[in-house]
Amino acid sequence: MQYEFSEVINGLKPSFIREILKLTVKPEIISFAGGLPDPTLFPHQTIKDASNAMFDRQDNGIFQYTTTEGHLGLRQWIAKRFSDAHHVQVDADQVMIVSGSQQALDLFGKIYINPQDGVVMEAPTYLGAIQAFRMYQPEFKEVELLEDGIDTDQFRTTMMQSDSKFFYGIPNFQNPTGLTYSADKRQQVADILKDSGKLMLEDDPYGALLFDDPNTQGMTTRPIYALAPEHVVYMGSFSKVFVPGFRLGWVIAPKPVLAKMVIAKQAADLHTNSFVQELLYQYVTTNDLDAHIDVIRQTYSAKKSCMVEAIHTYLGDEVEMAPANGGMFIWVRVPGVAVMDLLKYAIDNNVAYVPGEAFSLSGEYKDYMRLNFTSLDDEQIIEGIKRLKAALDAYRAAQ
Repeated sequence: MQYEFSEVINGLKPSFIREILKLTVKPEIISFAGGLPDPTLFPHQTIKDASNAMFDRQDNGIFQYTTTEGHLGLRQWIAKRFSDAHHVQVDADQVMIVSGSQQALDLFGKIYINPQDGVVMEAPTYLGAIQAFRMYQPEFKEVELLEDGIDTDQFRTTMMQSDSKFFYGIPNFQNPTGLTYSADKRQQVADILKDSGKLMLEDDPYGALLFDDPNTQGMTTRPIYALAPEHVVYMGSFSKVFVPGFRLGWVIAPKPVLAKMVIAKQAADLHTNSFVQELLYQYVTTNDLDAHIDVIRQTYSAKKSCMVEAIHTYLGDEVEMAPANGGMFIWVRVPGVAVMDLLKYAIDNNVAYVPGEAFSLSGEYKDYMRLNFTSLDDEQIIEGIKRLKAALDAYRAAQ
C-alpha cells in the first residue's frame, strides 16, 4: 500500500526532545533533557478533596459537553487574577481555555500564518513553537536574544518589514536560555509592536516561577500584554504551577483574534476536556494556588542553586552559564565542543540533555546545551553533572 501523505507532514521531523526522551526511559539514565515539573510537588490530597467535593454536588453537568471558550467560572477567575496581578483590564470573554499552551500555538498558526508569511522568532527559541508553526509553511526570521532580552534594534528593523506577520517570544525565563527581558526591553518591544501595527504571541509558562534571591531584586515579569493589549495574544499554562497531565492552558487575546481562534478550536476538538476544567475550578476556588506556587518556587530555587554549584565544582572553567533567576532551565555553553556529538558520550555515561542547535532555526548554538533542574533531587543533579564531566573527558580523549 502506498500512503500518500501531505507535502507538509512529509517535510516535518519528529520533536528532537521527544526523541531524546525515548533514550532516557532506562532507569539508570539521569535526564536533564525534559522540561518536567517535580512530581513530588503535585498536590495529590487537595486534588482528591476537590474531586470529592465536585462529585458530592451530584451535578451531571460535569460530564457534559461545554462551550468552546471553556468553563465560564474558570475564565472569570483567570481574567480577574490576571487583571489584578498586572494592572490591566481583562474580561472573561477575552479568555479561552485550551488543551495546553501547545494547542494555542497550533490554533494561532492556523488563523494567522499563510505559506511564506514571515514569522519573527527569538534566537534561540522554543522547539515546540518551531514545530507547531512549521505546519503552516512560514518563512522564519530570527532576532538575537541578548542577556536583557531581544535585540530591539534588530527587532524593529525586522518587524517593519512588510512580510513580517507576527512575533513569537517568551519574555520570562525563556526556553531554552532561562533569560528574562528587562523592564526597559519590555517597553521597547511594546512600542515597536504599536509602531509596526503587528502582533506578538507572548508565551508565559514560567512567569510565576521567579526565585527569591538577591539577583532577582527589582526584576519584573509583567507581561508585555499589559503594555500593548491590542497588539499581544497572551498564552498561560497550569502545567508548571499545578499539574501538566491535565493539559490545561489559556489564551487572553483581543476579541477579534479570539473569535477566529474559537472557530479554529471548534474544528480541532470542539472544546478542552470539560471534566478537568470543572475539577481545576473547584480546586482554585477552595485552595490557595499562590501558596502552592510559593512552595514550587522555593523548591526550584534550591534545585537551581544545587545545579549551579555542581557545575562550578565539576565543570569549572570548561563551561559558561547564562543567568537564570527563575523558570526551569540553565543554558550552558561548552566552548569548542560539538555538543550534538558529545551526546553519544553522555548517553554512554547515563546522562542526557538537549543540544542547543535543537532550538535554532539556522543550525546555530552547536556548543550549547539546555539542562533542566526541576525534575530531579539534589543527589541526582550532582551525580548527573559528574557523569556529564566524565562524558566530556571521554569526548576530549577521542578527539
